[in-house]
Amino acid sequence: MKIGIIGAMDVEIDKFKELFNLSLLEEETYHSKVNNKDLYVVKCGIGKVNSAATCMHLIDKYNVDLIINTGCAGALVDDVKVLDVVLASYVTYHDFDPVRIMEYSVPNNGKPLADKKMIELALESVKQLNLNCFIEGICSGDCFVTNSEQRDDIYNRTKCYAVDMESASIGHIAAKNNIPFISVRTISDFADGAVNFEEKAGHISSDIVKHIIERI
Repeated sequence: MKIGIIGAMDVEIDKFKELFNLSLLEEETYHSKVNNKDLYVVKCGIGKVNSAATCMHLIDKYNVDLIINTGCAGALVDDVKVLDVVLASYVTYHDFDPVRIMEYSVPNNGKPLADKKMIELALESVKQLNLNCFIEGICSGDCFVTNSEQRDDIYNRTKCYAVDMESASIGHIAAKNNIPFISVRTISDFADGAVNFEEKAGHISSDIVKHIIERI
């Protein structure tokens, strides 16, 4: 089995170098063999275009069978605290306007669904790590969410629990190519421009992904 793992920033993939003894294949792309599974770990860069292009590259060049998006995100609701985990039940865009165009231009009426089996494996991993978890929508857009008014507006329009800049485009490309995917995001901040725990959140997501891979 070939598994593509995508993170946007160094803090979202660095721990994999330690966990999986990765070797460099090409720029920002690493490989390891774990229990007869080929892992391709890539730092895609921030934003929807970077993440979509990276996802397509993994599919075209390495013929991956599964896409795992990992990293940190901002919380959109008060119940989701810093260092809680959000597993995407679906992904969508918060900056695709008008929404009616997204609904017929993006798989599943604008809300690509994460793979149910991967969600179950991720949930087992979260429980083993004793983390608080939500299985809800994650939305993406090409902007930093830095104040409560912006955060509340995004929640009211999408009803998603977390926001980032890559999950939706990765899910979009995976769904268009009939590749199962999951997005594992640990909350680093409240999407309000205040205190941010990106490194710790990124490492928690990496630990969850490691547990998933061990169970596949």
